[in-house]
Amino acid sequence: MKQKNIFSRFMAVTTDLVITLIPLLVWDLIIFIILAGFLPATVMTFLDDTIRYIIFASFVITNPFITYVYGKTLGQTVYDIRILNTSNKKASSAQRMLREMLGGLAFLGCFYIYHGIGIPIYIMLNLIVILLDKYGRGIVDFICRTKPVSIAAVAEKAEDLKKKAKDEEKEELPVLERGKSFYHYDLHAHSKYSIYGMDTVEEIFQKASALGIQVLSITDRFSVKANFEAEVLSKPYGISYIPGIEMDCEYKGYPLTILGYGIDYKDPLFVEMGNEHLRLQRKASAERIEKFKEVSGIDMNLSRLVNQTTSGIVTPEMLINEVLKNPLYEDVEFLKPYRDDEENAFQHLYADYFAPKKECYVEAPLMTLQSVLETIKATKGISILAYPKKSCGDDVELLKEILSQGVEGMEIFSAYHEEEDIRRYLKVARDCACFVSCGSDYYGDNGLMIQLGDSKAESKYEKLLAILINRCLTKSETKVSEKG
Repeated sequence: MKQKNIFSRFMAVTTDLVITLIPLLVWDLIIFIILAGFLPATVMTFLDDTIRYIIFASFVITNPFITYVYGKTLGQTVYDIRILNTSNKKASSAQRMLREMLGGLAFLGCFYIYHGIGIPIYIMLNLIVILLDKYGRGIVDFICRTKPVSIAAVAEKAEDLKKKAKDEEKEELPVLERGKSFYHYDLHAHSKYSIYGMDTVEEIFQKASALGIQVLSITDRFSVKANFEAEVLSKPYGISYIPGIEMDCEYKGYPLTILGYGIDYKDPLFVEMGNEHLRLQRKASAERIEKFKEVSGIDMNLSRLVNQTTSGIVTPEMLINEVLKNPLYEDVEFLKPYRDDEENAFQHLYADYFAPKKECYVEAPLMTLQSVLETIKATKGISILAYPKKSCGDDVELLKEILSQGVEGMEIFSAYHEEEDIRRYLKVARDCACFVSCGSDYYGDNGLMIQLGDSKAESKYEKLLAILINRCLTKSETKVSEKG
């Protein structure tokens, strides 16, 4: 696979080199015109200097300019090369432009070393570095902290993963018992890309396969990252996958959770929204720690806490675990009353200081329901209200009002709903002619005792649930065919 990646990159660089050498073709044409007698030979003196400067400008400007305008050079577009940073995210415009500019300068500089002998030396050094580096990076990529990746190589990796999954014995998958309210659809699960998520995307698929789940959606809070991995893993694990996301918002002061299904998760809207969410949550983390310092006198290291997370967000739960379990705070006078009741220390500390309206409570601003719905609609998704019991309780009129704002369905079958709730919401679904969904809100083994697939759905509602699922799967297949 690495060799295939290197070949695609070589062809892309060669294509870009041809583009930058176009001024030489112009030079050749003018020479023919001079030889034909249409221009005087004295033009040669002026021509040589001019073409030299144009060549220099072409090497330094052409590919960086194309990269800035289109995001890729022509060679990268033809051979489907993506430039990532060292965190496996799309490299910034500045990084990509700097990469192309430095590459052009290096090639041009080597051209003037001993009549061009520097070029093969530079190419050989580059090849050695590429072969030795596990990511296959060249000299310029080391400087720019980037790495080119061939999509063809990624596809080959996916095929290897598929073959590996087929070759593995089923006994090697985790042995799990189905919960009492298990159902073979679960459209509300969280991976490590959610703040409280415990499992990787592949661990979720392993568990789903062992349990016999047929349709899955990973709906991480304000994050679409899991969808990139999930769409690759769905085929080898034999599970139909619906791209998803979870977003918190508010409507007339009521906090709501909206799920987006069948979304175009590659849309930049989700990146912008996720970044804004992270910014607000990280700001809230710093405020939370500062407030706790004021009431407790405990000066915690924010940077160390942030480094323990993948998102940079320090939740109240993380903060409480830190002060109760870190030996550094064993003798802190403020914590002694809580340590006396060790079994309930966590709950009491949370209730006394971090619950709503308490001294250390920090509320990050929520998006409006309308803005969330507009985002889902703009990315061709379907909006579903998650666990209406949490947001609306028994208030049927409020629920109908929320649905009338453009919410297309409800998660009626949920780990948080009782039979009475399900009957009530089914009646609302009939009255409002909206989609019906099911999901566990699984986060992993985090103490909530919610297992993957536990949504309390029943087989008698199969046709009702299939309406949403078939719609979402059809939308996803359409998007893939359009891009193909």
